Amino acid sequence: MNWEWLTRQAFALIAVPAVLWLWTMWKGRKPRRKLLYKFSTPSSALAKQSNKLKRFFRATWILGGLGLIGLAIALARPVSWESTTKKTAEGIDIVITLDVSESMIADDFKPNRMVVAKKVIQDFIKKRPDDRIGLVTFGGEAVTRCPLTEDHDFLLSQVEEVQMRELKQGTAIGMGLSNAILRLQESKAKTKIVVLLTDGDSNVGDINPITASHLAREDGIKIYSIGIGKDNRVLVPIYSYDAYGNRRGLIAQVPSYINPELLREISQITGGRHYMARNTGMLVQILAEIDKLEKSKILMKPRLKKIEEYLWPAALGLLALFIVWALMETKLRRARIHVVQA
Repeated sequence: MNWEWLTRQAFALIAVPAVLWLWTMWKGRKPRRKLLYKFSTPSSALAKQSNKLKRFFRATWILGGLGLIGLAIALARPVSWESTTKKTAEGIDIVITLDVSESMIADDFKPNRMVVAKKVIQDFIKKRPDDRIGLVTFGGEAVTRCPLTEDHDFLLSQVEEVQMRELKQGTAIGMGLSNAILRLQESKAKTKIVVLLTDGDSNVGDINPITASHLAREDGIKIYSIGIGKDNRVLVPIYSYDAYGNRRGLIAQVPSYINPELLREISQITGGRHYMARNTGMLVQILAEIDKLEKSKILMKPRLKKIEEYLWPAALGLLALFIVWALMETKLRRARIHVVQA
């Protein structure tokens, strides 16, 4: 740690108490005319009181000088320079695109695909504090649940609030990708990626997934696609309503409609990777691998931090001068009165 005085001229103020002290010393040594007084009190008591007054004066002179010295030091602006290292992150912009179609309630992942996907996504977000991350959900249509943000607490709450059947039914993968691409088009990040999680085949929507993939490639966006679920028949709760509007729940065994070939092509077009998660453990491993593949660059830059050190000498100087003022207004005034009365 190095020290420096920014305004050295202020040290000239220290000469003020020195000159005053020399002047009083010189004045005290000048010969004085002897005066005769008549006192009603013994001369010894008067001398004692006079000596006490002199000690008070000396104390105030010394204290006042120290106060002026403290203020001079403060006005000279002492600063210290501390060497620090600034951490900057070259973050990655990520949009997680989650399928919320009816089949995501299948129970081949316990308790179901949606609950597991949300939990794994939240863990992925928590491991990337330096990145901006957004969330898009899609079924038969697509919506942005959270734009790119560094407020991960808000983002995590949005992931938690994702529910089934909140969008039109169907699996519009192209719509979900197009929405995610729009979120990333204005991004200035060097790396932009979409993490697509779906358990079905594209069956609705005005935009073809392959067309969306080519648009992503033009914008320098990579797509990591993840197919969720087994490749055989799975149990899915199906709800129906009777004539009185009462909901009835049924369990149906339906085929898994995942299209691995489509997901592979989507990723290959953009330079990303394609994965299939057949169980919870595989899904956890896939997100962990993506996390390792797309790491944010952390840059460490040395820098000097300036620390102002004038506060303490200024405070002590002002405190000393305040004490001098208080003595002049109280004890010294009473001492003068006692001497005069004597």
